[in-house]
Amino acid sequence: MTEEDQTELIRKNPLYGRIICRCENITEGDIVDAIKRKPGAVTMGGVKSRCRAGMGRCQSGFCGPRVQQILAHELNKPLDEITVEKKRSYILTGRTK
Repeated sequence: MTEEDQTELIRKNPLYGRIICRCENITEGDIVDAIKRKPGAVTMGGVKSRCRAGMGRCQSGFCGPRVQQILAHELNKPLDEITVEKKRSYILTGRTK
């Protein structure tokens, strides 16, 4: 994408200006699109396979928690119901403090 095209896309949707995955340069807009398209991503693995967020050098060490928050918000679910891949592959199991 040219710089002008990127600027126009960010002007239309500011989520494309917010980098979530530094390793792969994936924006919040890319992640939201991966969740909303048909069939949409409903797990961390689904986001990873659709837009590469979490496939970089850190393997979701940096972006994983933020991707999880975006999934919870877009799917209208609590954070502890977001899974890695299968039904019972929960990331969070409860509060520690």
